[in-house]
Amino acid sequence: MSTVRRTELIRPGMCGHNSLFAGQIGDWTWDAVSEVCGTDVLRARDATGAPTYLSFYYYRVRGSRRFHLRTPAFGDRLHITSRLFGFGSESVLTLHRIARTPEAAAAPIEPEEFYAFADPDCLYVENFNRWVARGAGGTNEGLVRSSPPDFEHRHLPELPEKFSPRHAYGFARRALTFLDHRDDRREAELEVDYEVDPSRDLNGAGLLYFASYFSIVDWALLRFWRSLGRDDRSFLDRVVTDQQLCYLGNADAGRPLTAGLRLWRCSDGQEAVDVVLRDRDTGRLLAVCSLRLDTGVTG
Repeated sequence: MSTVRRTELIRPGMCGHNSLFAGQIGDWTWDAVSEVCGTDVLRARDATGAPTYLSFYYYRVRGSRRFHLRTPAFGDRLHITSRLFGFGSESVLTLHRIARTPEAAAAPIEPEEFYAFADPDCLYVENFNRWVARGAGGTNEGLVRSSPPDFEHRHLPELPEKFSPRHAYGFARRALTFLDHRDDRREAELEVDYEVDPSRDLNGAGLLYFASYFSIVDWALLRFWRSLGRDDRSFLDRVVTDQQLCYLGNADAGRPLTAGLRLWRCSDGQEAVDVVLRDRDTGRLLAVCSLRLDTGVTG
């Protein structure tokens, strides 16, 4: 078995102009891995008995103007089909197809269909996760790979190589963007400072929470938005049809970070923003994020 299905009623703590829905999808990933791979992700421990954490390394949300990350609202009923693919004993890929109708959710997830992103009434999500634990220093900067011995993966199907997320995040690590900007025009850039907030950015394990990266990106994007003379209403109305995020490092509470942003006018008339997150003092790379925004303009 590699597929699980669920139906969820959207409640206030699961949606909005924030990172709550991204966090909720991440919880569904953990649930799917627990069910399919025989390990309790919430209480996982490595071979030494030390806690280990199924961290997020690559997160992509692909939607449309009709259905994107901030579309779900109170009372919506969503139908989620999730399928896992094997990447060895240290990693796992989960594909989620989130639909508004049970009919759209009924079909199995096949890679060719999934990566066509063809249904504008579905949200397509990739979560690539790695098992990690704190190293000898005990800080969030020195995380090491550490999988639980009961993590079952050999029964999982292999993803065709052409769809491997390693291509996307490998390019992002080198180019500091997920996008090919050869035919795009750079229109603006900005750098803003941010301090990891211990009151809201950490999870229950004391790590910089994976959904907090979405919040930090949005926090920086809002300041970029205002610097361009745009108002908050237009920020709330923005439509992000594709967001890709690679997690390259973690940070402790109180660490000063720097977010570098670049705005691009794409050859198809849409906009794109690249966000690069670093430790301000050391320059250590923490994350690369690219967003495609539907401006309603074509050509």
